[in-house]
Amino acid sequence: MTKRVEEGFTIIELVIVIAIIAILAAVALPKFVDLASDARTAALAGVRGGLGASVSVVHAKWLAGGTGVAGPVALEGGVSVVVNAAGWPTIDVTNAAQDTTSELYNLLMSTTLPANWTSTSTPAVGAGSGTITLPGTGGGTITYSAVAGSVT
Repeated sequence: MTKRVEEGFTIIELVIVIAIIAILAAVALPKFVDLASDARTAALAGVRGGLGASVSVVHAKWLAGGTGVAGPVALEGGVSVVVNAAGWPTIDVTNAAQDTTSELYNLLMSTTLPANWTSTSTPAVGAGSGTITLPGTGGGTITYSAVAGSVT
């Protein structure tokens, strides 16, 4: 009498494996879907930090210069940023190279505003303010005020 050797998986074993895979997919998929929002939030925080650091560098260079008056501050690479009497970079109606938030961003960050980001400006003599916005889920707004050099 020969014994028959069975090979393969039973239908119950296959159903259990498929159920386990489905449960893992249901748990993992929302995590991957949320990564886009997390990436946008991180990008916004990175740009906010970079802009804040750049504003601080310009202010520190103005303080180190010891002039105490409004005017241009020369940075590396031949970039010149106009500051107010308190030493903060301005969004100034009298300076065509620095009268929008986007232009100030370009000067301070040595690059253009990232794609799909928008900016608004409220230029003023010796001051000004503006916002940079990343639209969509995970996005937000960065606000700059030249009165106190605040980036929020």
